[in-house]
Amino acid sequence: MKMKYIMASLILSAAIMNTGCKIGPELTNVYDESVAWTSEANLELSLNKFYPLIGQTYYTPHITQDAYSDVLKMNTPNADPNLYVLGSAQITPGTNPLGNWDNAYLWIRNCNEFLDGLQKNGSKLAPEIVSRAEAEVRFFRAYVYFELAKRYGASVILLKKLPEEKFNGRSMPAEVWDFIAEDLDFAAENLPVTVPAAKRGKLTRGAAFGLKSRAMLYAKRWKDASDAVRNLDNLGLYDLYPSYEQLFNQKRSSAAENKESILEFGYQSPDFGYSFDYFYAPPGDKGYAQVSPTENLVSEYEMADGSKFSWSDPVQAANPYANREPRFYASILYNGAQWKGRTVETFVGGVDGYAAGGGTTCTGYYMKKLFDGSIRTQTEGFRPGELTFYFMRYAEVLLIYAEAMAEQGDLNEALKALNRVRTRAGFTAPLTAGSKDDFMRLLRHERMIELAFEGHRFWDLRRWGLASQLLNGISVGGTKITKNAAGSLTYERVDADNGKKRIYAERYNRFPIPATEIQRNPMIEQFDEWK
Repeated sequence: MKMKYIMASLILSAAIMNTGCKIGPELTNVYDESVAWTSEANLELSLNKFYPLIGQTYYTPHITQDAYSDVLKMNTPNADPNLYVLGSAQITPGTNPLGNWDNAYLWIRNCNEFLDGLQKNGSKLAPEIVSRAEAEVRFFRAYVYFELAKRYGASVILLKKLPEEKFNGRSMPAEVWDFIAEDLDFAAENLPVTVPAAKRGKLTRGAAFGLKSRAMLYAKRWKDASDAVRNLDNLGLYDLYPSYEQLFNQKRSSAAENKESILEFGYQSPDFGYSFDYFYAPPGDKGYAQVSPTENLVSEYEMADGSKFSWSDPVQAANPYANREPRFYASILYNGAQWKGRTVETFVGGVDGYAAGGGTTCTGYYMKKLFDGSIRTQTEGFRPGELTFYFMRYAEVLLIYAEAMAEQGDLNEALKALNRVRTRAGFTAPLTAGSKDDFMRLLRHERMIELAFEGHRFWDLRRWGLASQLLNGISVGGTKITKNAAGSLTYERVDADNGKKRIYAERYNRFPIPATEIQRNPMIEQFDEWK
């Protein structure tokens, strides 16, 4: 089979990645199989087509996934996450907005075609180039299989190479997790430890260790997860960025050192930016305000001294946004917040005011994290965004290590890792835990806050077996603020789901195989809970 890569697509892929490589590909309308392997430059172009897998759309899909959980609420009533969580639509073998079966197998075939071509034609290139190219593609194949495994319980079709049979059956979960680990072990062994600044964003050994730690956490292979983190730490390259808020304001063009970034996707305005802010920023910024943080999340941000916030405390309730932890101010736009040279007004009738129906907040809050606050869009207008997307950062790795060590019974090590994340967040008193259950409550809270809006919450609740408890039969909350004649404010807790209860069926813990796959593949049988 010929590998036909449209020239324009290849140039776009290379430019999106902004690797800085000076490559002069052979000018032709299409690449056939022979041209793709004639030089390292052409090989790089072939490899670059895989990189959009890790972040081409900035945080948009991660925001959408978080809106299926309890931390974000879509403001438009008929937005897909609202329809599904409130029961107007249901996940079925025919429709699944969180499924990825068909797209994943398209990417797996692309990976296997590349690896097949590399095996047949790699002798034309230097051995170290071949090994690195294989390592990159096996990393991406492992990532795609991980995304399949976390949705379908790892009981999926395992294709280690281009299939010889027309139809293939599902493999056992252990075999799938083994394969993911094998691909990432090969990637770690053959990827470079570092890359030149001009190639920032290309895969490294640390990225392979990081993804393996994440995958093994989902597989509940606790020692494999913690070992992967230790291997990453042994590289001596990664650490927490000093400021949580500034971490999310990094641009590729600034070339600033950032040891927290393990794998990132860089953007550069105007040609390769994104429109994220335009769709999600508040109306006072001239944005479309499609999503808002829930009170469920906002109330979880602690006070600056590490104590819990409570609306039942009259002092805190009178001034609820004062003296909160730094991550609150880095992540949430609330009434009275200073932002882009103006004061955010989420009270009823304010420029960002509370309302139901879309176009403004239905919870009383907006995101701040992930937005570029340096551009006064209310007067200057929007331009293509260029903040960095983090596929994986060191804080997540520390939380993975903490959880994995707790599951292995080592609470001391678990607490050390957890408290490193909290120290960067501004807390001075270390947390303690007398039991694994106590520790896991702390860990779950920390992941909710530290990783907010990064697409982890829904999947975390699901893998912990808590989704049917915390996402079913509940409504997410908001705060409606009324500005009184004398200028004082009245805070009213409201139901942001407008009286409806959320639905999370127990069988959602493993998504159904798509009906189209069942129909076209006689080797596949639907999961029992979906028959």
